[in-house]
Amino acid sequence: MSRENEFLIFVMEYYRNRKKLSGSELVALFDKYDIWSLARKSYFIWHIESPENFVQEIDRRVGL
Repeated sequence: MSRENEFLIFVMEYYRNRKKLSGSELVALFDKYDIWSLARKSYFIWHIESPENFVQEIDRRVGL
């Protein structure tokens, strides 16, 4: 598995736990707002920053 995919799993689990979402709720949210592409494009920045930074960026994207 690539580092990017491993990190995507980390982003999913971190965000899911932080927001207390079920797996299906997380997938629906990520699908609706195309967080998958955002996470892949942002890998090089997100993986060196605090996880709270990508939580904030995802929240902005989904309007929270």
